[in-house]
Amino acid sequence: MPDAGDWLRSLPPSLARQRAVMESFLTTARDGDRIRVVVVGCSIGRGVGDELSDIDALIGVRVDAWEAALADSRRWIERAGPVLDMHQMLMPDGAPPDKQNQHSYVQYADGVEMDLVVARVRDDWRRRADWIVLYDPDGVVPHEITRSTQTADDLRRWGYAVFTRLGAVAKYTTRGALWEAHNVLELARADVWRIWAVAEGVPDAQYGVTAVFDDSRRPKPAGMSRTIASLEKRSLVAAAIACCDIAIEAWPRAMAAIGASDGALPPLASHVRARLQNVTT
Repeated sequence: MPDAGDWLRSLPPSLARQRAVMESFLTTARDGDRIRVVVVGCSIGRGVGDELSDIDALIGVRVDAWEAALADSRRWIERAGPVLDMHQMLMPDGAPPDKQNQHSYVQYADGVEMDLVVARVRDDWRRRADWIVLYDPDGVVPHEITRSTQTADDLRRWGYAVFTRLGAVAKYTTRGALWEAHNVLELARADVWRIWAVAEGVPDAQYGVTAVFDDSRRPKPAGMSRTIASLEKRSLVAAAIACCDIAIEAWPRAMAAIGASDGALPPLASHVRARLQNVTT
């Protein structure tokens, strides 16, 4: 586990503003005993952050200090610098109070953005590969990394989302509802990126396009640019067919990559492609 100070000092000058915010939270944690864990993740944690990267952070607090932490989190945030705007909420919505975390979106005046989760410290945390642990005096965060894995059910969920949404493109373009068609096409493409990422062995495939472009060693789908459409019927249909073709090619490879016993394409795939092909443009 890297030393927090050494890691922060190793960040490039382009991350100076983000470093200052993280140093402030580390100081806040050390100044009291409510905060027991400070973690930074996502692009900065993976070492691919730049001057535009936001800070994705997790703060773990003592269970008996939860209510006080909710009241104090705004002060912790403001201590790190002038705040332009902030939005806080408890999530997941509708969950029992003892299962909720506080999520804060913060826009600092100097341009730094932050997504902050404040949670009760738990003994069942699983360490993600992108986590940099800045503060953990009690050794709560496991040393072992639990890497994300995808299952056949994940792929089926993403795949059926792709094909049902592309089927909706055919429906909406036939009706002339082009905004609706454009919206579902965008949603379908997001899941195509996830399927492609699994097929190519990209870590954290659930993050889709972000995961693919964070790993420069992996190839990108050559035809993905053809899935971009203007708000015009012919363009939308052509983009949906291109999206469908990538999904049809990637699905069996993705299933094979995870060792699924049944990786055959569902009949819906060819049905949707034919339906799109038959849309009169």
